[in-house]
Amino acid sequence: MLFRVALALFALQAGFHGFTASLPVALARAGVRDEEIGLIVGVAALVQVPAAFVGGALLDRFGGLRILAAGAVAYLIGAGVLAVPGVDPATDRLPFVVARISQGIGLAMTLPAALSLVPRLVPPDRLGFGLAFVGSAQNLTPIVMAPVSLLILGQGAGLQRVALVVSGIVVAGLVVLFAGPIANRPDPDDSSAPDGSSTVGDAGTRAANPDVATGLAVAKRRLGFAYRREWTPLLVITLLYVAHWGVVTAYLPQRAELAGADVGLFFVADGIALLALRIPSGWLVDRIQSRWLILTGLVMTAIAIGLLVLPPTTPILIVAGTLTGGGAGLIATPILVELSRRAADADRGSAFAMFSASLAGAQVLGSIGLAPIIAFAGFEATIIATIVGLALASLVAIADTALASPSRARIA
Repeated sequence: MLFRVALALFALQAGFHGFTASLPVALARAGVRDEEIGLIVGVAALVQVPAAFVGGALLDRFGGLRILAAGAVAYLIGAGVLAVPGVDPATDRLPFVVARISQGIGLAMTLPAALSLVPRLVPPDRLGFGLAFVGSAQNLTPIVMAPVSLLILGQGAGLQRVALVVSGIVVAGLVVLFAGPIANRPDPDDSSAPDGSSTVGDAGTRAANPDVATGLAVAKRRLGFAYRREWTPLLVITLLYVAHWGVVTAYLPQRAELAGADVGLFFVADGIALLALRIPSGWLVDRIQSRWLILTGLVMTAIAIGLLVLPPTTPILIVAGTLTGGGAGLIATPILVELSRRAADADRGSAFAMFSASLAGAQVLGSIGLAPIIAFAGFEATIIATIVGLALASLVAIADTALASPSRARIA
């Protein structure tokens, strides 16, 4: 069952990552300025923040399978807008903004929904592996879709053909997801339905007592959304760390193309390295301090984006992509495992939705928030700003004492 969820997530996320590299390049070829490209690309992340709050409340109530399907529909709407004949960024930016809004909503729903299913599919001492395995499926999507989408774009087919291919892959993901029932690992005193939703009506009703499995007190809810203070350091680390990716996705593709470098290989190298370390990091996080994994990943990322200050060449991009992917592989799994440990069944959807919101906020910070720096001081100054963010994330990781012990030790 875990494999089927991972396979479905891989296909569904093509609705977003099918445009990660192709959209900025298509906009640049149409003569759109870098600042505008950053704003258009960043709209998805901007929308993802409020969508994650809403999605978290819905996820706690309706369960992962239903929210995954809703995210897939949002992706299909976004791809459909770009597939309409005659859509041209040189004459009209609105369809691209609408598409990015739909893609942001889809991303806010799909990843938290898939992650919320994992603790119910694996035993507690395999949680690190389970989250890493499903996360790896998502990480595989840009490895495949970045070069494929650029190849389609390079053949003169345009974004319309890319959108049609993406739509087909998303539909295939839905077929995989609903090809059969998703069985749950049984929990004692559990009142939830097979898809993780509550069988007693409102998720808040289900959370009327402390969680049996974790012993955590009931989380406070506002407008249906739960939040625990223990999540804050992990979300801050995510926000400060991922800001560099907002800069990379919004401004690196067109910079690399002008220099004649293959930016597709950057995304491939990033994805392969991330995929290679994601599952090993799931094994490591159960045995060593999460803090050391996170700090090592932050150092690798700082070195990687420092390389992007140099004039871009394909070898430099490959090395930088390998380091950014390796850093992400070491950082993502410990944060997801820690979020799951600091949440109960009734509010784990909100925890993963907040993680999605932090990812989105970081993308907004990198693509839109740093747009004035890119406009007035250039790409190099923007990279330096993101390195400062990585340093601040390291300080937060050091200050969070809960990261100083392995997850398995806390289970015992």
